Amino acid sequence: MGIIKRQAIKNNLISYLAVAVGAIAQLVLYPEDLELKGYADAVIKWVFLLGIFGSFGVQIVIVRFLPYLKGDRRTAAQQLVNRALVLVSLNVATLSLANLLYGQAAAEYLIGQGYDIGLLATDRWKIISLLASLVYSMVLTAHLSNNHRIAIPALFNSLLPKFLLPVLFGLAIYGYLSTNGFIWSFVGMYWLATLSLVVYAIVLGVFRPVWGRLKFKQQGVRDMVSLSAYSIFGGIGSALATHLDVVMINTYIGNYDTAVYTFAIFVVGVMMIPYAAINTISAPLVAKAWEQRDTEQLRFLYKETATVLFLAGGVIYSGAVVCLPAVYELTGKTSQLALGYTAAILLGGGQLFDQLTSINSLLITFTDSYRWGVVFSLVLGGVNLVLNYVFIVTLGMGITGAALATMLSLIMYNVVKMIFVYSRLGIHPLSRSVGYTALVILVVCGLGVWIPRTEFAWLDVVIRGGFVSLSFLAYLNFTNGVPAFRAVLKGGIKNLFR
Repeated sequence: MGIIKRQAIKNNLISYLAVAVGAIAQLVLYPEDLELKGYADAVIKWVFLLGIFGSFGVQIVIVRFLPYLKGDRRTAAQQLVNRALVLVSLNVATLSLANLLYGQAAAEYLIGQGYDIGLLATDRWKIISLLASLVYSMVLTAHLSNNHRIAIPALFNSLLPKFLLPVLFGLAIYGYLSTNGFIWSFVGMYWLATLSLVVYAIVLGVFRPVWGRLKFKQQGVRDMVSLSAYSIFGGIGSALATHLDVVMINTYIGNYDTAVYTFAIFVVGVMMIPYAAINTISAPLVAKAWEQRDTEQLRFLYKETATVLFLAGGVIYSGAVVCLPAVYELTGKTSQLALGYTAAILLGGGQLFDQLTSINSLLITFTDSYRWGVVFSLVLGGVNLVLNYVFIVTLGMGITGAALATMLSLIMYNVVKMIFVYSRLGIHPLSRSVGYTALVILVVCGLGVWIPRTEFAWLDVVIRGGFVSLSFLAYLNFTNGVPAFRAVLKGGIKNLFR
């Protein structure tokens, strides 16, 4: 776990700095024009929803198959990433040509048939341009992960956009950028992040024009193509489960509600920072352990990451439950966001369960069971599609319905994966530590919401946040509920960098 701890903590420090910058913008700047913010959020969610069609799952392939290649690891990693970049470039070119020749006619036909296709009717070029940036970034980030580098990529992927977006938004609301100019600048911001990854890889010496024949220890090109194909279908299911809600809210309700809902997602997104970091750095380790059929190492990784992630997610989730009502009252503008409180709690519950099951996706994707992962992903993505339509369109539950659909989908998805991993590998993420942490979360949330309010919203945030922080510090310091975190408190965080 040494390399996981070092890289994850560095990544988390950068990511939480990005969250701090983003939080200021979310509370101070973005409420000035929720329509514009909702528009930008919808564009990026369309890109995430369609991203799998641009990448063909090659970012998974280059991590999964690196341990199976002979020769120098860096050279083999470079051979994989160069092939991946060529493939996604051809794909982006094909999508662009198809939109140029048939995009408008296809959109008009679908609209004529009564289908509401949202931003695909008007913003296809913006979406494709941003999609291209996304897929290149995904490939480069996976390549850097193969070289055990996730902290600096987080600087470009997370922190840079968090700093630049408020600047662009401010220029737009004060009349220096038109709405169209703002969105194109938004696209350019992500391209800047992608180009920064290229420069970083070059500086590290891991981005070179190396091709050559791939030399396999075992498995081969056919297996790589198979994994890529299955990853596409699995990615469709995953995208439907995690990004469909925002797209449907924007399409059927509008930009304003989209911005309110994405603030709830932003709150929950804080929980995902350690989750994303540990999954990213764990992926090569899981692939290596499976290549060696080291089930004990997989068991250790599964339980240890579940324990740490559930605790980290529980702290943030408790803080959201207890503090958000006061946060909404900070200003007259932030009160607009209070409509999304229930959505934030539901989304957070789904994410907390996702963190409880930790690296179960990796244990399917990076082993010989990846085909089953595709089946689960597609089925549950379809369930989320149905639930979102029923709750948003049929029942008219708005953003609360979207959050409920997403939470239920995440829980079902992870229950199925957890059962499957146990049936195949005989390992599970549950432990006494997880049970103790769950009890503490329930107690902290239950007591925290009853803390008396003052006449100052900012003071309420401080008092409630302090209660949550001190409660979890006491749990970690005076019990052995989460041994890994207690070791940090006792030995000092500096030891994690040795």
